[in-house]
Amino acid sequence: MKKMLYLASENITKKWTQRYRGRDQVLNQLIVLYGERLTRYL
Repeated sequence: MKKMLYLASENITKKWTQRYRGRDQVLNQLIVLYGERLTRYL
């Protein structure tokens, strides 16, 4: 479920021209949850 949420947010952000509020906070939380598995894609 969390992986699907992450992938959906990545697809959405590709379409947006502006960064959305809270993106950094979401990425930080995902890094805490997934650690090394996520950081290699950033």
